[in-house]
Amino acid sequence: MIGELLKEQRLKNNLTQKQLAEKSGISYVSINRIENGTSPRLSVLVKIFGAMDKALSFEIKDRVDSLQDMVSN
Repeated sequence: MIGELLKEQRLKNNLTQKQLAEKSGISYVSINRIENGTSPRLSVLVKIFGAMDKALSFEIKDRVDSLQDMVSN
């Protein structure tokens, strides 16, 4: 779920994994691993989403709300 959200936001910002790595200070390998399912530390996610000017808490809340709506219907 986090990896999918990260990739979605990265693509919305027209960034490659390498560009996001440079902007966030997190290695390209780490970003690639997260997008492919590895669970990152919260501090890493905060840096990555901060580099895209996104508040991580709002992104996760929106995703959870969407999932709840899907389950309810």
